[in-house]
Amino acid sequence: MSISDHDYVNFSEDHEMNYHARKVSKRETEKNRSTLRTMGTELKEQLGKTRVTHSEFHPYVSRNKSRLE
Repeated sequence: MSISDHDYVNFSEDHEMNYHARKVSKRETEKNRSTLRTMGTELKEQLGKTRVTHSEFHPYVSRNKSRLE
């Protein structure tokens, strides 16, 4: 079974960044969206991937939520 586009994080969409901020009880601010995009870049580099799934990204955000306001 293949992964659909819906399973991947679209870092250019504010609503997806807000979704990940809310999942860790953080505010939906421009600063947090920017930090989440930076975290996405870091995770892609760590995993050696060009795209990450929501299920890969959420644990990374949870471990690093102290970086969010």
